[in-house]
Amino acid sequence: MVFYRKHGLGVLAVVGAVSWGSSCILRDPDHCSYNGLPCAEGLECDPCISAGSGVNGCVEAGTVLDEDPNVDGCQFSATSTPMGSETDIEPTEATTQSFPMETSTIDPDTTVSDTEISTTGTETDGECPGEPDGTFEGMCSGDRPFCVNEQCVSCLNEVKDRTCPPGERQACAPSGACVVCTEQEAVACTGATPACDPMTNLCARCTAHEQCAPSACNLFDGTCVGGPVVTVGPGQQESNLTDALAAIGDEGTLILYQWIYDEALTISAGTVAFLANDGDMVEWRQTSGGGVPQLRTEEMATVLLDGLELSLNASLSEPAIRAITFSRVWADRSIVARNPGGAIVTVNNSQAVLRNCFIGGEVDAVVMDVRGESNVSAQYTTIGAGAGEAIAVECTGGATMTASDSVILTRGMEDVSCAGFSADHTVANMMQVGSDNVAVGATDVSWFVDYTSGDFHLTDLGQMTFMEIAQWNEGDPLDDPLVDIDGMPRAGVEGAMEYPGADLP
Repeated sequence: MVFYRKHGLGVLAVVGAVSWGSSCILRDPDHCSYNGLPCAEGLECDPCISAGSGVNGCVEAGTVLDEDPNVDGCQFSATSTPMGSETDIEPTEATTQSFPMETSTIDPDTTVSDTEISTTGTETDGECPGEPDGTFEGMCSGDRPFCVNEQCVSCLNEVKDRTCPPGERQACAPSGACVVCTEQEAVACTGATPACDPMTNLCARCTAHEQCAPSACNLFDGTCVGGPVVTVGPGQQESNLTDALAAIGDEGTLILYQWIYDEALTISAGTVAFLANDGDMVEWRQTSGGGVPQLRTEEMATVLLDGLELSLNASLSEPAIRAITFSRVWADRSIVARNPGGAIVTVNNSQAVLRNCFIGGEVDAVVMDVRGESNVSAQYTTIGAGAGEAIAVECTGGATMTASDSVILTRGMEDVSCAGFSADHTVANMMQVGSDNVAVGATDVSWFVDYTSGDFHLTDLGQMTFMEIAQWNEGDPLDDPLVDIDGMPRAGVEGAMEYPGADLP
């Protein structure tokens, strides 16, 4: 434990021993009184310690520094080692006490170690004369909420528990104000609002997995996914997806390391996230048997995908992903292509959300097959149908689909067959219902690096064709992503025009 001393204007420093002859401002011996309460039993008031310090001006009896008429400042009392002794001076542990809290001051039960609160060189809003050090938002407020040496100073991250009032505002904004949270300090944000909105400095829904790391963010409801976090792949906690799913049960996050996973999974309950480890290429196939997709969701289950490639399903009739019975699938920065049975089928009030994805088809299979009151939303996504008469998007049985800032093409005659389809800032072969869409006519596969295999990165010709069609908007229903499929930063500026689809050249 250490003592607190003031050295010069505006510096409250922590020291491990007391220097002889150090100067201090002598105070009324009763200055330690707090709301009329004197120091507790076994403590006495040290006139050389600020009442606003961590010990509230009270120290262990017998260790007080008394006024010496022959010294400009303070020296040890008769009970301490006298001046000039060759004996080493050891710092004495300070005893603290608690007081009823009626106004916001530094908590006397908390101590600061190896830290300084300094006003040296700090811009101040003004003076706080007459207020004890450690007073919050009396004469000090806003970006300078804390009183030190009669000067209003900013909140300091290193000692925010001392420079912000007790309560929920325990984070320091760049401005110096005490706030509920910042993106870097979101400890106060939990439950239904686990992230911090940098614009308001208030807790909000999560909108990215990084805000819940190492768990995933359930992007449908803005909460962090509960349950275990399990790493999957060679040398990881589990070597395959089947065992990893068994390990987490109905809820959890799977971090997939680089590997080719060849298996089929059914998620029938709870919430499960499949996230690629940063920088790893993760491919999920199903080649060992026919008649099943790589991923099937049902019975109100929720699945989150990020950074995966689902390809090479052996079935001619089953897609890579089949969502049924009120289940939900959210895919970010993923590729679903080269599956003869199609990419995604949604059935019976299920829901799929696609952001920054490449969705490709082969032969005559429908790429996006939306059925039976289901709904699909696509944003900054490229959907390309295969050869022959393949349709990019088909809706039946009252199903609906919306697309924003996307590319939807076919090599046949019909790109979209969906009565419940609408789009904005989207490229298609034919003009689509909605606003600010563009029709480009017949598909030219040279717009893309490899259209047939679902590699929809834009070539130079594609960039010339699609430039400035999409529009980045804050607060879109899906929250416009800040990066593309490869992690390249998007404009992030309201109204900025950029490329539609998942690739930002």
